[in-house]
Amino acid sequence: MKINNNIQALNAYRNLNQTQQETSGNLERLSSGLRINRAADDAAGLAISEKMRSQIRGLDQAERNAMDGISLIQTAEGGMEEVQAMTQRIRELAVQAASDTNTDDDREEIQREVDELLEEIDEISDKTEFNTKKLLNGDNALGSNLSGEDDLDLGEAPRISNNDLESGMYELSLKGDGNDSPDLIKEILSGGSIVDGEADDLVNEDDFKGSGLSLGKFEIEVSNYDDSEDEADITVYQPDGSELGTEVGADVSDEVEITDDFKIGGGKIDGNGTIEVSMEADINGQIEADDGADFNYDSGEFTKTTENGVLEVDGMEFQFDSGVLEKDGDDSTKFEVFNNSLNFQIGANSGQNVLVDIDELGTDNLGIEGLSVSTQEDANEAIGKIDGALEQVSSIRSNLGATQNRLEHTVDNLQVTHENLTASESRIRDADMAEEMTEFTRNNILNQSGTAMLAQANQLPQGVLELLQ
Repeated sequence: MKINNNIQALNAYRNLNQTQQETSGNLERLSSGLRINRAADDAAGLAISEKMRSQIRGLDQAERNAMDGISLIQTAEGGMEEVQAMTQRIRELAVQAASDTNTDDDREEIQREVDELLEEIDEISDKTEFNTKKLLNGDNALGSNLSGEDDLDLGEAPRISNNDLESGMYELSLKGDGNDSPDLIKEILSGGSIVDGEADDLVNEDDFKGSGLSLGKFEIEVSNYDDSEDEADITVYQPDGSELGTEVGADVSDEVEITDDFKIGGGKIDGNGTIEVSMEADINGQIEADDGADFNYDSGEFTKTTENGVLEVDGMEFQFDSGVLEKDGDDSTKFEVFNNSLNFQIGANSGQNVLVDIDELGTDNLGIEGLSVSTQEDANEAIGKIDGALEQVSSIRSNLGATQNRLEHTVDNLQVTHENLTASESRIRDADMAEEMTEFTRNNILNQSGTAMLAQANQLPQGVLELLQ
């Protein structure tokens, strides 16, 4: 018999301690209702469930966004309904005024009502709001504030460090590999729609100037040069040896003079929304070492347009001096033009949105500003204008109605997705209460028996005392 180490008591204590830890876990899960209360409970399950939770919360907010979008559209559509009703009334008055059964005084009274209705249409267009956001004044129309195509300036001209040419072969290298073609329009602002349009061949009539332009290499060959003469033949070759330009005469002086500047022969927009620039065969004009402006090229992605004849790119600017965009061609293409359209975020992730544009409903945009029915001729002309306005309002209302139907189905889909994703997250993270109660009952019994057995194990060494009697 040994008394220094009570192995039975140590074993009973170890089992009792383990049972108490399991009981503590049961109580934690039963009180929280969660199987995973800390990362140590299930590291992988925690990571998966947290991603699901972010999606669930995103879906909740997306559903609210979609319902807010529906409310906004309903507000706008309510204003449009009144505009259409007043436009119908104006048409009715125009038809009445078109009849010569009316006197001039009658038409004057009709005109007075028409003027009041037109004024109210402008009031509705200007004051229809949702959450202080004006809806019908054109601020949310696709194409608002878009600048038109204008002159383009190209930054910095190629520079030749030596203005004196001698007989032999000269090589002019331009930085870049010639494989990039920048997107003509990538995006402008945050909302918008897809616009189908006609792409044209863009022809530049002025100087080509660019430092760092991606054109690869080409060579300039000077032949028939004689110091006693002041003329020389100059030919420009591509890297494969084929002629890039025609042979032209040039005066030899302190500067290299060629009859015309380099030209961009054509920039044709392809179906991918990019513009490819090619060199024209003619080489005319004068190349000077100090001529040109800056040209920087980093990304090839246009970020905005301006009205001052400049297309700006991230790290890139094109500029032409005058008469630049001559349209020539009928190839079709598609541009993504984003501007002031409303952007409804209807998903839990980036890019899951709906773009809505609402045209201005003022009398100016509808083509009925200052409408006159004072004479029979004016009244007949007014009827045609009003028909056009009614068609325009009906088209806008139809588009908004279609968008509202889409958003209503979006809400239904978000609710179903939310339900399914919540069920998936619950299977990973929530506790099975029946199983936990069973485990708790078992561990509670083990706690009681373990405590009793530990007490009995502590009594065993006392048997040694009987040997001493």
